[in-house]
Amino acid sequence: MSANLRSVVLLASLVFLPTLRAAEPPRTVWINLDQRTALLPPVQHGYNKLRDALNERGWNLRALGEMRLEDQVKLRGIDPQNLSSFFWTIAAGVHGSDSVVDSAIRSGIISLPNAAESLAIKFPPPVEFTKSLVIAGSDARGLMYALLDTAERVSWAKDASDPFSEVRDVSESPHIRERSLSVYTMNRAYWESRFYDERYWTRYFDTLTANRFNKFLLVFGYENGGFLAPCYPYFFDTPGYPGVRMRDLTPEQQRKNIAALNRLIELAHTRGIGVAVGIWDHIYRGGVQTGGNDWEKEFVAAGQPVPNTVTGVTTQNLNAYTLASLEKFLTTFPALDEIQFRIHEESGLKREEMDGFWREVFTMAKRVAPKLLFEARAKGTPDGVINTALDLGVNLRVETKFWMEQMGLPFHPTHVNPQNQRDRRHGYADLLRYPKRYDMNWRLWNGGTARVLLWADPDYVRRYGDAAQLYDSPIWDVNEPLATKMEAQRPDLPVFDLMPEKYRYYDYEFERYWHFFQVWGRLGYNPKTPQEVWMREFERRFGAAAAPHVAAAQHRASQVLPMLVASSCYPYSGFPTTRGWAERQALGASLEAYSKNTGTDTELFESFEAASRRILAASSTSSGQGGTTAKRTPDQTARWLDETADAILASVAAAEKSIGAKRGNEFDATITDAKILAQLARFHARRSIAAVHYNLFKRGQKLAELLAATYVSRDAVAAWRELVAIAGDRYAFDLAMGARPHSLCGHWRDELVRLEHDLKDLEAQCCPPDAATEQELKNNTWQPTTVSTPPWPRIEGARLATAKPGAPLRVTAKITSPSPIVSARLRYRHVTQFEDYLALDMKPTGQPGEFAAIVPGEFLNPQWDFMYFIEAIDQAGRGRMWPDFQQEAPYVIVKLARGGAR
Repeated sequence: MSANLRSVVLLASLVFLPTLRAAEPPRTVWINLDQRTALLPPVQHGYNKLRDALNERGWNLRALGEMRLEDQVKLRGIDPQNLSSFFWTIAAGVHGSDSVVDSAIRSGIISLPNAAESLAIKFPPPVEFTKSLVIAGSDARGLMYALLDTAERVSWAKDASDPFSEVRDVSESPHIRERSLSVYTMNRAYWESRFYDERYWTRYFDTLTANRFNKFLLVFGYENGGFLAPCYPYFFDTPGYPGVRMRDLTPEQQRKNIAALNRLIELAHTRGIGVAVGIWDHIYRGGVQTGGNDWEKEFVAAGQPVPNTVTGVTTQNLNAYTLASLEKFLTTFPALDEIQFRIHEESGLKREEMDGFWREVFTMAKRVAPKLLFEARAKGTPDGVINTALDLGVNLRVETKFWMEQMGLPFHPTHVNPQNQRDRRHGYADLLRYPKRYDMNWRLWNGGTARVLLWADPDYVRRYGDAAQLYDSPIWDVNEPLATKMEAQRPDLPVFDLMPEKYRYYDYEFERYWHFFQVWGRLGYNPKTPQEVWMREFERRFGAAAAPHVAAAQHRASQVLPMLVASSCYPYSGFPTTRGWAERQALGASLEAYSKNTGTDTELFESFEAASRRILAASSTSSGQGGTTAKRTPDQTARWLDETADAILASVAAAEKSIGAKRGNEFDATITDAKILAQLARFHARRSIAAVHYNLFKRGQKLAELLAATYVSRDAVAAWRELVAIAGDRYAFDLAMGARPHSLCGHWRDELVRLEHDLKDLEAQCCPPDAATEQELKNNTWQPTTVSTPPWPRIEGARLATAKPGAPLRVTAKITSPSPIVSARLRYRHVTQFEDYLALDMKPTGQPGEFAAIVPGEFLNPQWDFMYFIEAIDQAGRGRMWPDFQQEAPYVIVKLARGGAR
């Protein structure tokens, strides 16, 4: 070891010997952390958590001053060789703070990535009488993450005499730059039951920071029925506007609200979490802003004021009031890190008001808060508004809905529904132009889909993180669990409890979703996070024997809802969070309604109606080639759902067999959720097949197809009946998660009533339902596939990374099948969802199985990046697309080489 390296390690092992007593307990860990860094709130938080973890293992953590070790040893006349049995030392610090960590970095002891929030933990070689640990961060947040990681691993140590036995050398930096969690304020009673509870927020932010979330978005005014529309009167009266008030609110409550929000911001900042506020409503004009509630009209009809609404904002004072109020808001909450605005008509603004309104707002914002980040929600936002903000020099970012207001698959949709293809309602639309002028925030509206049941899928989060790299914008936001609780409910309705008391195992409802926070936060930060991070927690809760099976059940069950949302099972009318709920709705009150569902990735999944046309076309030709497709067919999706249900239930059975004495309310709740999702998969597997039969009946008027649809519907209803039995009374029978007129309240048992009624109607049409045997139906009706993914054709495409603007681009693929390939096509477009895909036939190159196509150079426009996928069909009628969406994004994105352009 070099003299310099030895000096650094000795410095890292500073021991405050003047305070040592012979009788002092030997279990002390000494930490060298410079005072300036130690005073940073996030570092204090990490330090305290490490101290607490060591205390629980019987160790003290004590801080040291900057004193040379040699001087301290001389001062006491103590032989350091006699101290080797009980000294652990830690050198901790932030790079650039002129600390011992900087010396360790310069000497090569530790390698710290050069990126914000990076961390490194390293055991340097032992030196004489002490074991050392170096803990480093590129900034305060990175050091806090390193300290928290160390604290967590101290808690894992099996032998208390060796507290750092589970700590590992590590060097990490964030994959996703901003990892945000969003919270709605849809109902005053529910919101305030949390808002004023400091203990709640302490635990909430502890959870977020332990899992490396770094942003918290608090949304004011999302379809709240007038509550917080706008939000300013909830906190203060604006001078000069005495007529603007929030009903049912006193000045004392306003002061309480200011104090509560400032304290919330402080609690978040202490844990390294930035805070954003979403101001989504600027004036209340009803319509979509009501959230679809069915009670507001009662107050209006009776001539009574609607509770909790804002009065006094008018067309005449809208701009002036907003400017004065927003300026006061920014000075009342000076520690805010971001303001997010809803720009378009759903904010209450009329189209003709928008340009002038936003020009004035951004002009004021630039003057009052020149460095503050402002985020514009993309839906309905004109280019003029974006250009105005950027031209004014506002620090602007654009946020968009990743997959409608629901949780689809973990990639940008291959093709959004044509109904909203060219209006920026969701997706990246036409926003990814070059030269680049702003970053994007990829917001997943998972709160519309996974509202109640446990959800956590590590692979989904990893793939979502890859998708969020698009446009060099590694930024995402996800909804908190239970995001829409109490949305559109009557103001006098008490807040419901998710579970009856006898089934609870948590203090606060958010705590039951601990694994959700783990996978999103930890894998968002580092997609290579080892699974032991969550498996240790599964083992603590469920025991070593059952833990892997419980985890497997939850992970596999979490794949069900995204598939339902993306595939032909889902109605596009369920786009909004305030309309669709795949977790509880049957997604069609009748089979007839369900059979019209189109799905939400129309390029990837074949609809039920399209499948019936293809099947009839194939049966009308002698070759059977009248109808073929490379899309995922409804029966293939159904088979996948059945296989997934089988896998979930196998893991459930293994967990139940091995849980033993660790069985308790949390185990039962976790297994119940997995079983509910398994039955939901079974239901849609059956109903998808019934929907194809039903469409075949409608198109071909073949009674046998209606009979088959009825028989399969019986199986579907039986699956839902089993789901209801599994759910039992474990959840509230009125899960008030949205507007009642849109079936966003109630329980799975309510849906069963409608399904039973529809089944009776189907049986009545069949005249009678027992008219044919099962074998007769097989002989006279369409039969679904028995595989979820056809094995052929096999496609190995060339994955191009870059291309030159204006130059022809050759794309090749190796395509093989036991049956001759009759069609191979390159599908391509610019990276704008406003465009449909073009097609080029891929021709054999003369090499075995190789096909190629050349994209004309003039198509490679530097304004856009380029994307493509490949589809192939063989003579047996089998079709495939490449890339495989179940493994990766179903397309390749090619960045154009633009020289110095961003």
